[in-house]
Amino acid sequence: MFTSTFDSGVAVRKGVDLDIIEPEKPHKRVLIIDDEVETIGLVKHILINAGIDVVSACSGAEALKRINQIGPDVILLDLLMPGMDGWQVYEKLRHVTNVPVMIISALSDKEDVVRGLNIGADDYIAKPFHPSELVARINRVTYQRTSLHFSQIFKFPAAGLEIDSNNREVLYNEKMAVLPMREFGVLVALARRPGQWVDLATIAYEVWNDSNIRIQSRIKYLVFLLRSKLERDPGNPRLIVSREGLGYKLAVSTGTEPMKGKGVIPGMINTGQPAGSQA
Repeated sequence: MFTSTFDSGVAVRKGVDLDIIEPEKPHKRVLIIDDEVETIGLVKHILINAGIDVVSACSGAEALKRINQIGPDVILLDLLMPGMDGWQVYEKLRHVTNVPVMIISALSDKEDVVRGLNIGADDYIAKPFHPSELVARINRVTYQRTSLHFSQIFKFPAAGLEIDSNNREVLYNEKMAVLPMREFGVLVALARRPGQWVDLATIAYEVWNDSNIRIQSRIKYLVFLLRSKLERDPGNPRLIVSREGLGYKLAVSTGTEPMKGKGVIPGMINTGQPAGSQA
């Protein structure tokens, strides 16, 4: 079925199975959507040994219910699933998240591959595949998406919010603020996932490249500062909201139209220039 040998690319720190345990230091996080338990187990084994954290959903409906809690960096999507098939799941995912989606399917005909890429999938991998190829493709997709973050302007017109990463400036309800580096980093971590809950560990790892408890406590203080600068009523926040056990969310809408094309993330304009140096 699959090539089972994985001779290269073994990470110094293995990934973890997020269906079982939450890591102290989250690494790259992949959501596997597949109805075959054996396939999920095999892909988990490959990715964990490559230093990638993994979580699974056995149906599209389950994945859609949990997507905001999971907060994946990449989604691996099977097409041949009972009930809601992969094509339908992809369309629904694009209404709720801008996370890269890689299709992994036994449908290897040219027509299926072309269809998958044309609807906007970030990659299409036909089964069987070599483990090292899967890891390499995941790394490529996440690198491409991360490279877009060097210089961004996030725009959420319905919320009256604009975030300029070149100058660390935020315009909210016609109120301009220039933020310190860490405060801005926390805000951008939320802006990259508009309308989604982002846990403290993920924010910490993205901003500090670490996620110990002291840093997570620091995030709470930084959010307090952000609210005091941006919210009309910091005691009753409407922009940056929180929920126990889930983390923080930027309460903005990216609209209901599905995302089309590649390279541009809805809510964000890529300026094409490296971000300015950090103070």
